[in-house]
Amino acid sequence: MMLPFATVLLSALYTWRGHRRAGAGWWWVTLAIYICWCFYHMTSPLNLSL
Repeated sequence: MMLPFATVLLSALYTWRGHRRAGAGWWWVTLAIYICWCFYHMTSPLNLSL
């Protein structure tokens, strides 16, 4: 759960320091993590105990 926040933080730090390409690269890594997690949670069964 902490990984996307860490990669967004890296992206922001690189962008604030003027390294736009590195910031955009870390942003793409964050987007890939969110997409992977989205597909994982959309296709996994929802186990509820009633």
